[in-house]
Amino acid sequence: MNGYNRLIAISILCSGIFIAGYISNQLPVNAKLIKSNDTIEQMNDNPCETSLSDKEQQLYTLVMEYRKSKGLPDIPVSPSLSFVAQTHVRDLEKHNFSGRCNMHSWSSDGKWSSCCYTSDHTRAKCMWDKPRELTAYTGHGFEISTAVYGASMTPAQALRSWQSSAPHNAVMINHGIWKSHPWKAIGIGMYGKYAVIWFGKEADSCNKPAVDKTLE
Repeated sequence: MNGYNRLIAISILCSGIFIAGYISNQLPVNAKLIKSNDTIEQMNDNPCETSLSDKEQQLYTLVMEYRKSKGLPDIPVSPSLSFVAQTHVRDLEKHNFSGRCNMHSWSSDGKWSSCCYTSDHTRAKCMWDKPRELTAYTGHGFEISTAVYGASMTPAQALRSWQSSAPHNAVMINHGIWKSHPWKAIGIGMYGKYAVIWFGKEADSCNKPAVDKTLE
């Protein structure tokens, strides 16, 4: 095992298990970058104004390219789900949940319901309700998570960790139980050693064009 490999752990809503493995740090090319905000500790108070950092934009591009290779359409970026995702990775980085509480857990340090999310999924509602608790998004939220230890997470690491896990991969490319869940919204969050993606079946109202009242 060379020096470019790092231990990662991943967690998913439908299995509730952790899977550990080694992945390399090689970064793919042809990923569009935008202004970075992945070092900002506090989120904007308006979810509809949420944007992606350079790393988050790159992860989104990589996931969409992967879906395209499977004949699947792009998923529109959701400011609301990105707000949830970016809020959650900051909470994870601050509290580093471990033991029974996996990476779908939330602390009691914010304007949301806290929970210790365990592998038996007794607190699944804690995940599903987060978009409605934090934003005006009306649908359920479905999350996949990953962490790398000893360094900051990269977009390539996050994608490879999910691709190497059958349950995560199924969520990204609508396989198995997710085949009947055509994703209409996606949110990306990366901060420190964590990366998460939130998926939703409903379109985000933040993406609807404003109505020109002068034309009514």
